Amino acid sequence: MSANFMRHLMIIELLVLLFTTTSCSAKNKKSEKDYSPMHRSEIMLRKAIGDSISNIILKANTIEIGCDSATITKLGNNDCSIIRYLVADSCNYATDTEVFGQFHVYLFVKFTSKKKTITAQYDFRLHKWMLIDKDNKPLRRFDLLNVEILKYALLAFPENQKLIEILKEQEK
Repeated sequence: MSANFMRHLMIIELLVLLFTTTSCSAKNKKSEKDYSPMHRSEIMLRKAIGDSISNIILKANTIEIGCDSATITKLGNNDCSIIRYLVADSCNYATDTEVFGQFHVYLFVKFTSKKKTITAQYDFRLHKWMLIDKDNKPLRRFDLLNVEILKYALLAFPENQKLIEILKEQEK
């Protein structure tokens, strides 16, 4: 066999190897563009708070929202989907900047799934929110980077003057 023939054979083998490995990896990888916005949010939620906590939020049988102990509302199916989307918003899991001030709960969302409870508490003035367990033990805390949950709370509680005042401050 000539050296020229061997060189052509090696080039062909190299090309075959290159095409087979490229096509295999391209078929198996799913790009981030293939996921819906909610699915991307769920992935970020699971990475930020873990599977056990996120499962309670995403698979909750009942979701309650309240501004204080006097205003608690059990949500219907459509509202539950909206709340899950707002809580799973990926921008709200990015940071936890240290701020000074007392955390004051202006809004809470309570997720219950199979006797397990997780509550999201929101402080709109400190721009913080945290997840607590059923014993009020803080699990995770994050910066609140948008006011979409506040706008939803105003839809649920349109007469709440505290929330109206806070939204006006946020929009300045």
